Amino acid sequence: MPTILVVDADPDNSLRLQKAFEGAGYAVEVANSGSSAKTMIKRRRPDLIISQPTFEDMYGSELCSEVRADPATKGVMFVLFVDRRSQQMAHAASQTQADMILPDNLPPSTVVTRIDTYIRLRGLPAPPPQPTPAAAAPKASKEGPTATLQGSLAVMDLTEVTQAVAIGRKSGRLVFSLKGGQGVVVFDGGRVMHAEFGGKKGEQAFAALVMTAHKERGGSFSFIPIEAEGAAKGPQTINKDLETLLLNIAVEIDELDRGKGR
Repeated sequence: MPTILVVDADPDNSLRLQKAFEGAGYAVEVANSGSSAKTMIKRRRPDLIISQPTFEDMYGSELCSEVRADPATKGVMFVLFVDRRSQQMAHAASQTQADMILPDNLPPSTVVTRIDTYIRLRGLPAPPPQPTPAAAAPKASKEGPTATLQGSLAVMDLTEVTQAVAIGRKSGRLVFSLKGGQGVVVFDGGRVMHAEFGGKKGEQAFAALVMTAHKERGGSFSFIPIEAEGAAKGPQTINKDLETLLLNIAVEIDELDRGKGR
């Protein structure tokens, strides 16, 4: 059973998160300060650390930096909450090596869904999926491979989904269903190989897909794994790495949002 360490000085907040994650099949421990968290991490290395932005003795970003600096814990997934009302804190948090940065006002159920989806896409330890009622269980397709993971883009955005697949070095097809149409991004060992959307292919298709998902702020995705050899034999229309692609698109999104006064 995967173990989560919740670092939160507010006992009500930590209890809500603890109950939500335990209900999803995780084992949860709670620390109420940065120093107690470091002690607990040394005693038992968790699979995942979820930290609030500040405590009395340190910042969550500082705790993240110390976790990353220790060879014994640098591979532990770290999720950092950030106070969106403080631009300075949000900027500082974005400079950390946290795997995910989430706003601190998300409901516990949304936090669980986003993190659970993320770690499954990365292939990290996760509890078994909750049983699906027989009447609602999807029927196996005889026409081809089926999706191993599905989710909502209203909960976890497209950039986070693609980054999780890349970090997890997965090979497969990410299929996105948006109001503007269906798109696909193909990965080979975590590297983006190909994209199709709106009649476009390659980098143009990928950019259009991200921009459309940003405008709609909704839709769904499914991940269909394929053998690495199969992915390598497919078309390669993208030669840039994912981070470069997303960085270029982020500039366009920032300009678009500023133009709309967001």
